[in-house]
Amino acid sequence: MTSHYEQLGLSPGATTAQIKAAYHAKLREFPAHTYPEEFKAIRGAYEAIRRGETTQHEDFLKFRPLEAELNLESLKQVQEKAIAQLEVSLEDLIRATF
Repeated sequence: MTSHYEQLGLSPGATTAQIKAAYHAKLREFPAHTYPEEFKAIRGAYEAIRRGETTQHEDFLKFRPLEAELNLESLKQVQEKAIAQLEVSLEDLIRATF
């Protein structure tokens, strides 16, 4: 199978303008109504190259796991505060229920 660049008649180091120009030239050479399979292959090659160029910028948006260390002292303080909030007297519980 030929590479996407070879389908468009380009070298892998082609600029964006060269890629676009080669794509349009191939579309004129193989119109969709006359050469439907070739048209689909050319369109697919162009889209693959275009997506490949944008994936470098999409790396910024990828979800990456956060690497962090927990401070055990801070964690213990938060735990104590949470437990203190949960402690309810029997009288408070009866008042809240009725």
